[in-house]
Amino acid sequence: MNNLEVNIDAYRTDEAIEKYSNYGLFPSERPLFDKYFSKDKFILDLACGAGRTTLRLSELGYKVKGVDLSDRLIDIAKKRFPSIPFEVGSYCDIKEKDSSIDNILISHNGLDYAFPESQRIKAISECARVIKKKGIFIISGHNIKSLHSSPYYLKERKLWMIKNMLQAFKNKSYIFDLGMWTFYCSPAYCINQISASGFIHIETIGFRHSSNKFFNTFLSPFNHYVFSKQ
Repeated sequence: MNNLEVNIDAYRTDEAIEKYSNYGLFPSERPLFDKYFSKDKFILDLACGAGRTTLRLSELGYKVKGVDLSDRLIDIAKKRFPSIPFEVGSYCDIKEKDSSIDNILISHNGLDYAFPESQRIKAISECARVIKKKGIFIISGHNIKSLHSSPYYLKERKLWMIKNMLQAFKNKSYIFDLGMWTFYCSPAYCINQISASGFIHIETIGFRHSSNKFFNTFLSPFNHYVFSKQ
């Protein structure tokens, strides 16, 4: 089994169903969604899992569709929320027309599970293809620099952090994390990579809605990034 198959299979397990059956927005998400998403605009929620963000966006009055590669998670989302559109699909091959989508969301570090990096780049290019000019693209991603001394990892996963601490000297790396090969990169690398596909970086928000640049660069375990299509 190759690394991509490891990641795909991880989202079909009973453990994944339990993990992604928690519904609700993370502390940094609601303020970003309220700030950048308009309720008269459509949101494509990619890598939506069992619909955590899709459900809450719909409940908050947004027009949204959830898409995920895991047929098991999408089947569960359809059964639980039949009034919300869900479909099986990959962010590497988005089944939407060019410049047809108002806004795109990839939450919960979902882009980081594209493997290898060429697939990640393809996913970003696909998002750039289908999103409208000035459309908002919000993602979150793991921060490799936080592996030096993030308070989050020191508290929750100290031994794992020590094992991978040397990775923090790199700008990017795939790290085996909680059963999946996960892309970690520096905030600067993430911003430059996505900007190369025609997006403009607007804002970076770190753990617990931090706007502190130093904390978000070196200590925040993951960051939310907001972009607009040129």
